[in-house]
Amino acid sequence: MYRKFGVVLVMLQLLTIACWDQKELSNRSIWIGSGFDRAPNRDIILSGQILIPGQQSQAGGKGNSSGNSTGFFIVSGKGKNVSQAAGELQGKLSRQVFPSHRRAVFIGEHFAKEGITDLLDEHTRNPEVRLRTDIFVVKGSTARELLQSGYPLEKIPAIGAYKILELTSGMKQTTFMRFLRAASSEGASPVMPVISLEQKDGENQDATKQHAFRINGMAIFDNKLKLKGFIRQEEALNVNWITGVLRSTTVTALIPNGQGSVSLHLSRAGRKIRTDVQNGKLVFHVRLTGKGMIRENQSRLNLRDPENAKLVKQALESEAAKEIKQIIFKMQNTYREDIFGFGEVLHRRNPSLWKKWKGNWNDHFTMAEFDVKADFTVTQIGLTGPGLHWREEETKR
Repeated sequence: MYRKFGVVLVMLQLLTIACWDQKELSNRSIWIGSGFDRAPNRDIILSGQILIPGQQSQAGGKGNSSGNSTGFFIVSGKGKNVSQAAGELQGKLSRQVFPSHRRAVFIGEHFAKEGITDLLDEHTRNPEVRLRTDIFVVKGSTARELLQSGYPLEKIPAIGAYKILELTSGMKQTTFMRFLRAASSEGASPVMPVISLEQKDGENQDATKQHAFRINGMAIFDNKLKLKGFIRQEEALNVNWITGVLRSTTVTALIPNGQGSVSLHLSRAGRKIRTDVQNGKLVFHVRLTGKGMIRENQSRLNLRDPENAKLVKQALESEAAKEIKQIIFKMQNTYREDIFGFGEVLHRRNPSLWKKWKGNWNDHFTMAEFDVKADFTVTQIGLTGPGLHWREEETKR
């Protein structure tokens, strides 16, 4: 009995010790999104999207565009580094900032061009910063402008940003963690998703569209963590396919001889990469895989015919391989950056060769050859064989 009583006392002590330094939520400022920009004198401008206590239930599910009905407000601080800017920001709040709930970090394009090492150093040292968050480059605008924008489907715009990313990028991995891994790797250059504000066409535009934003491709960084350039969203999806984080995508191909186009939705997408050295030249063999159903058939082909189905499958595989080759070629010749992690593959497959080449890997990457092939499994062709808009005599069986 005494032993049980002692155990209870110890447990109570542990519970008391574990909670002694906890702060009440009513004394916290809940920080959902951050923005980083540069002042003309190169000072860092840190902006925070802070929840307004009691406003969330009033905002309901309608989202916001502007005005006092929003469930958040924007506050900024400026300093020589991130810590000093955060200190000035805290001086404008009656509650202590709480960044652990932050879901998105936005970096202005100008800030990214000058380098983001200041941001990464503070974020990796600060124990209150969540590394499992999403990070974006704001193309064509400042981060503060994006934080001030509204998004009609979410109460808090920062939440809308990472939800869009999950739906449009074909991946669920946290972008900040991926960026940090690539930045510390010798075999891959870091990348970051791009977000941009939709342009206003006029004052009479639908209010729900005036402040919307969208995912707009991928930002390429060099080994000094400075923004080097951008690629389109379609190209970004293919980058995610090569790196192995893509889970689903849609491939569209034109059928030979003017038959029209066909789209295949891949619910499962994958890839395999192996290395080879042929006549002293490094060769990467990339095999794309996928399984899915025909989503659209604008051709005259009746896909119930096995020969037609085979023709469509070959056209889709050829198109996917061509697009992957194009983005690899672009990285080799335009940016000269291995954003795919082929260096890491070489490190695993051929450690001795990697040890010899890792010092100037991007130079060897630009000279490597790539053999790309695709192998898809079409599980369904839909409810009809030919397109419904073709008459029976117009279809090819």
